[in-house]
Order: sequence, then C-alpha cells, then structure tokens
Amino acid sequence: MTNHSAPDRPVAGDWLALREPADAAAREDSLPLIGRLVRHWEELGASGSSGAEPVVVVDLGAGTGANRAWLARHLPGPQRWILLDHDRELLDQAVAAAREEGTEVVPVLAGVEELGRVLAEHPAARRLVTCSALLDLLTREQLRELARVLSEEAVPALLALTVDGEVLIDPPHPLDPSVLGAFEDHQHRGELAGTDAVRLAAEALRERGMVVDVVPTPWWIADQAWARPLLERFLADRADAAVEHRPDLTAEAHAWVRTRLVDCARGRLQATVGHADVLGLPPVS
Repeated sequence: MTNHSAPDRPVAGDWLALREPADAAAREDSLPLIGRLVRHWEELGASGSSGAEPVVVVDLGAGTGANRAWLARHLPGPQRWILLDHDRELLDQAVAAAREEGTEVVPVLAGVEELGRVLAEHPAARRLVTCSALLDLLTREQLRELARVLSEEAVPALLALTVDGEVLIDPPHPLDPSVLGAFEDHQHRGELAGTDAVRLAAEALRERGMVVDVVPTPWWIADQAWARPLLERFLADRADAAVEHRPDLTAEAHAWVRTRLVDCARGRLQATVGHADVLGLPPVS
C-alpha cells in the first residue's frame, strides 16, 4: 500500500477503555457476519484442518486489543493473532493484555500500508483481516488500497464499528445540529473518509469482486453502569472537535456541552450513535 503517516490525532488509550463496553454490546448484532465467515471457510474445504492449523488473524489498528479480546471468543478453533498498530504504547498494552490471558500474539509496529507485507509473511489456509473503529480514520485512497490487497490475497475481512454519522441525543438541544454537524465536518478533514467510510469501503470491496454484507451495530447509551463516563467523554470530545473545526462556534459549543453534561449528571441523557460492521468475502470458485 501507499505509505501514509500516522494520524494527526492519535487515539487515546483511555477513550478506547471507555468505549469498550458499548462496542461489545453493539457487536452482538454482528454475530451473523461471523457465521457467514465460518461458512465461507467451510465452503473452501479449510475447516478440515481447523483442529491443527490456526486461523491467522491480522488486526489493523489493534489499539489496546479490545477487538482481539471480543472476536477471539467468537471464532472457531485455534488462532494466531498479528496485532498491527502505529502507536507503540497502545501496541504494548495490547500485547500485555493478551499475555495476561495466556495468549501469544505477534506485534507489528506499522500502519495499514504494511498489510500486504504482513499477509505475505503469514500464509495460512484460513486467514482474516479485521479492525475496529478504524475505517473513518483512513483516506479514500487507503480504503481502495485495502480492498485491493484483500481481493488479491483472497482474504476475508471483518471491519467493525465504523461510525456512520447518525447521532441522536435525547432530549434534543437546539444546538445539536450546529455542534454535531461541525464535528462530522471535522471527521472529513483533509482526505479522511469520515462518516462515508462504510459506504466507500463496501463499494471498494465490491468493485474488487468481494461479496459484501453490512450490518448496523449502533451504540445504545442509556442507564448502563458504563454509560455516564462514556457520554461525558463523548460530549466533550465532540465539542472540542467542533471548535477546532469552526472557531466561530466556540461560545455555542461551550454552552452546549455545559448543558449536556448537567443533563448527563442528572441521568436525563440517552444517545444512539450509529456504527456499522462490514464483512467482505472473496468469491468461492
């Protein structure tokens, strides 16, 4: 793939920890995709070797390892995980978490541009490329290159929890459209795919001959034990990004987040945040 520098806003480890329970709940909706993936392997005739040869899973943008921790429980048979991330600190956390579970993983300090090389170095009868909350941080070119590598290597992909732009906060606030709209525009800064990423990834995979399924995996944030700290961070981050993108909204964004945080503290706030999972399968000849 084309070489790209690390993102200009590295993902914070504490944010990944806050979102983990919401991600895990949302991903229950994607279990049918895993069933289709397993049937794909069976159609290839590879399931007969599943007891001896592990499936090789490459986790792009592995972060602190939450994607591995969730998905490993739902994949059949032995697995060998390759954790790829450009952030050494996050990668170290992911490796430490895996080893605490008694799971050996292979860390690779690199970005998505290294996927082709990694796949070439780890051949197997069954392989999978996966990621979580990553596609919106890639450019259109990177999404096209990702689709090219997956199709040329004939490797399935489960690309999880990409935001789709839907944010519904209850009760509504008059400044929701301005602040949330500025945040969405911020997600498209430069050449980033942002909230178009699900559509763009699906289109790129289909153009390369992959069979694609898309399943909504929204966050439902209400009265769960983990809801308040996640909501507080979610709101503050959106206000900050909105101001960064549109400094003229500073006063409005600050007023919006103050009101929203009070509502959150009083237990009056609920939110739906749209995400989607994408499964891409190479055709079975």
